[in-house]
Amino acid sequence: MYLIYIFAVALLGCSRAANINKHIKLLDIENQIQTNGVKVHTSKRFLTIIRRPSAHTAHRPGTTLEITCEAIAAPAPSIHWFKNDAPVYKHDKESNEIIDTNPTSLARMSSTLLISRTEEPAEYTCLVVAGLNKARASTIVYSTDGSTEITERSKLVPLAPKILVSYKIILDTIGSNIVLPCRVKGHPRPKVVWSNKDGEIKKNNKRMKVLRSGELVITSLQWEDLGEYYCQASNTFGNTQISTYVYPALPNKDG
Repeated sequence: MYLIYIFAVALLGCSRAANINKHIKLLDIENQIQTNGVKVHTSKRFLTIIRRPSAHTAHRPGTTLEITCEAIAAPAPSIHWFKNDAPVYKHDKESNEIIDTNPTSLARMSSTLLISRTEEPAEYTCLVVAGLNKARASTIVYSTDGSTEITERSKLVPLAPKILVSYKIILDTIGSNIVLPCRVKGHPRPKVVWSNKDGEIKKNNKRMKVLRSGELVITSLQWEDLGEYYCQASNTFGNTQISTYVYPALPNKDG
């Protein structure tokens, strides 16, 4: 069994422990609060898709269709999109690059593909990868009236920010380096700002760095890093925000 202890919870009080337990429940795995911390029990390696697209999806011309996959896995998963078995490279570059994860990590990830045009019925597949495990979910997307015309001008319409790829929760061992994704789509290009309980994460932070891609890198994860991290994306036409809960943890040395 894979056992993670989140220690020192007792020192923080019952309300903090209850808050931690509330977030762990989002992982849909067995958990319990004890006086010496929170125990999280799961198999050493697992992968479950908990949100998948419908078998068939209608796309109304002139609109942007959103297809979402969400998965829980250990190690933390990555999600890749395919159209008729061919990789959707544009989406991968803008909002779904491969994220290196530690084998000790466990996370719940969400990924959304934006489709602006449907020429003919096509199969879109999300492939979830976690270590050696893989799982996939597919949908057939079709146009509701057969119209496929799209003008060059319409491609440049203003678009309020949309966060396409993020973790809802991630657990990893103390001392690890972790990457929190926040892949954003918008026109003009949205500005991405990360913050936590201490406020905005600045460029001079020694252990935390926001990449141009929007990801937040935390090096040498510490117990004091426990808590909620907020990614906010904004441009002239709006703003949006997601949160990722980070759990620094100790692995079960007994295996």
